[in-house]
Amino acid sequence: MAGNLRYFWALLAMTFKSAASQRGAVMLRAVFSVLTHVIYFPVWFVIFQYTPSIGGWGIPHACLAYGIAMACWGIVSLTAYGLRTLPQQIDHGELDSYLTLPKPILMSAALSTSRSSGVGEVFFGIGLILYAGFRYHIDLTWMPLILVMGSVVFASGILFFASFGFWVRQFFASAEEIYFNFSLMSSRPAPIFTGLFKIVSLTVIPVGFITHIPVAFIMTHQVHLLILSVVATIAYAIFAGAFFYMGLRHYESGNRFGVRG
Repeated sequence: MAGNLRYFWALLAMTFKSAASQRGAVMLRAVFSVLTHVIYFPVWFVIFQYTPSIGGWGIPHACLAYGIAMACWGIVSLTAYGLRTLPQQIDHGELDSYLTLPKPILMSAALSTSRSSGVGEVFFGIGLILYAGFRYHIDLTWMPLILVMGSVVFASGILFFASFGFWVRQFFASAEEIYFNFSLMSSRPAPIFTGLFKIVSLTVIPVGFITHIPVAFIMTHQVHLLILSVVATIAYAIFAGAFFYMGLRHYESGNRFGVRG
């Protein structure tokens, strides 16, 4: 366990070192990422001017939800972008080289690459969260835990859908569409999800545990909502990991052999 933890931090350090070596490109992508959200998010201020409340949600809820969603999405893109490329790695037989390593294959594949635009999304998301906290006097004490849990749920959701690549070839483009909708749904007000969509948002695509339930906890301080989020995060991570390893057993006859040292 201690060895795996050291390996994890070593891979993470290499990811950040790689990003730091391309400071110009990283900063440029971060700026464009921030500008994209700065242009888009004010639409919610316009909407809430005409409709002060959507099922009990107002602009403070929207700021928190959007900020959490973007920050978590950025954290996953920056640290574990390899999860999003799993379908490609499976199609190209690139997982073969990880199978020769003594360390967990999932950790190696997930942290194998990063996306520098995640820096902008993290900065924008955290900035929006802080704005909501100061502007609307919201207690953000539990926000670090919520960001960690949200990132784990995002990563687990990506892992779950990416793992379909073990059975469906050329799945990368379809998986990217699913990831985009995953991010989109998590940044929307919870009350718009009703009926079947609410069930989906708490099960197959559990965006409710990234933003909806955590935001409800922040605004109401009902401890059972936080406990529910923690339990759901752990359960979904275990489920996604188990699904990946089930697919990996199906993959074991890869078509490319190599060794990573």
